[in-house]
This record gives sequence, structure tokens and C-alpha cells, in this order.
Amino acid sequence: MKLRFTHHAQYRISERNIGIEDIKSVISAPDYSTDTHDGCVLARKKVVGGTLEVIYRKEKNVIIITTIYFL
Repeated sequence: MKLRFTHHAQYRISERNIGIEDIKSVISAPDYSTDTHDGCVLARKKVVGGTLEVIYRKEKNVIIITTIYFL
């Protein structure tokens, strides 16, 4: 899975100390997932440290991560 991160997502990853493996886990096997009104996907999964939510969109063979946060 090829991931690309917006500047906002990169900032949130470093600010919140979120691991790339956790992000991949949320995207590939979410506990909950739904499409948003703007063509993105909201995926949520319990990981060590809490419930992680990832907002992303797919473009061809790339997953573009928009933002990431703990609930």
C-alpha cells in the first residue's frame, strides 16, 4: 500500500506521535469505515493508546492521508 501524506497529516503524525504501522492497520482493517460527503473515507480502529481515526482518499494506486487523530 503506497501512502502519501498532506502537510497537515505530516504535522499531526509528528505532533501526536502516531506510527505508520498503526495508520496502515486502520486503513487495511478498520473497526468502522464510512464514505464522507467529499469523496474521502473515514476509518476508525482501536490501537494502543486509544481509538485512531484516519481520513483519506484513494487516487489510482495511492492513498492520500488528509488527517489523523485520536478520539
